[in-house]
Amino acid sequence: MQIETVEIQCADTAVLGTHISAVFENKSPSLVIGYGNSQLPFAEIQASLSPYQFPFLVSSSCLGSLLCDSQTVKATCDLAFFCVFDDEGAYGVGSANVVDNGPFHAGANALINALENAGRPYESPALIWCALPPGEEERIVEGFASVVGENVPIFGGSMADNTVQGNWNTVTSDAIGPQTLAVVAMYPSTPLGLSYSSGYKPTDKEFSVSKAHGRQLVELDGVPASYAYNHATNNLIEKQLNGGQILGLTSSAPLGRPVELEDGAINYLLCHPDSVNENGALNVFSEVKENDSLVLMEGSIASLTSRAQRVINNAIMLLPENRKPVGVLMIYCAGCRLMVGDEIKQMLSSLQKEFASLPICGPFTFGEQGRFLDGKNRHGNLMISAIVFSQ
Repeated sequence: MQIETVEIQCADTAVLGTHISAVFENKSPSLVIGYGNSQLPFAEIQASLSPYQFPFLVSSSCLGSLLCDSQTVKATCDLAFFCVFDDEGAYGVGSANVVDNGPFHAGANALINALENAGRPYESPALIWCALPPGEEERIVEGFASVVGENVPIFGGSMADNTVQGNWNTVTSDAIGPQTLAVVAMYPSTPLGLSYSSGYKPTDKEFSVSKAHGRQLVELDGVPASYAYNHATNNLIEKQLNGGQILGLTSSAPLGRPVELEDGAINYLLCHPDSVNENGALNVFSEVKENDSLVLMEGSIASLTSRAQRVINNAIMLLPENRKPVGVLMIYCAGCRLMVGDEIKQMLSSLQKEFASLPICGPFTFGEQGRFLDGKNRHGNLMISAIVFSQ
């Protein structure tokens, strides 16, 4: 198992195809996963990669992608590739359109396609990696589970753009578009280390969801959700109580669903409020259910920039003792990315120093999929995850 990362700068998109062809002219990876700025010509990327025999998935990321290796430390890569070289492993990419199939069936169909393309249609993969359209990720994850059961870890992130206007995109060899979901079935020849977490801590304020519909929090503790949230956060969204966007305001104070692990420890799956309805309901980026308990969380730039290192370390610690890490696929929430601002550069510099010569690559996403140590796959917000590949 070897991992190589590549950055392509696209100041002139007219020659993007030439740059991509130059990268893979003398290389034959087992799998290529790429992330880039949503303004790139994704049809050109697809056309440039399709002639090669390797499976690939390229998805859009907020303000570019992150790359940290021996040569590059950057959070604004126009396009970055994570290339897996593993002749003894097997990898397959599948895709489906969410609008045409519905989210559940799109997830199931795409995964069946990926398993077949990996050449192992009746064997559960070690990992499912995905790029999903924002909106109904929970149903897509349920579609994956309908094919392989609940025990296969599902990691990845929801597509993103730079302005939350739906200009996201994903391409595979045979699919492209903002409603395309793509999934990789991974059968690596060496073990993987997996970690999924957040950089937030709980406060002492807890709510009970008294009324909710899907991704709309209508009432908390019998009070219109926006009013209850505003009171608990010392009038954080006072000016938006009659309606409006609150995405940037609430990045430092999301809601967390407690998840108790077998050892009694509590992890928190985060839920990010993004707007207020005229009736005082909160729209959020993940599903909420009546009678759920939600805890007001708090985060800081320092906690969000330090968490990445801890998540990678956690994943490395889960590798067998004699295995050396050779590469990291990392998911970092776009909301966290926007909150930390220029401090993202220092975060990546610290990662390069801590994990010398270990290539780290990934997107800034509008939703994150992963599995806690309780073994259950979940979709959350403002989360960070790491997949560590080993030698």
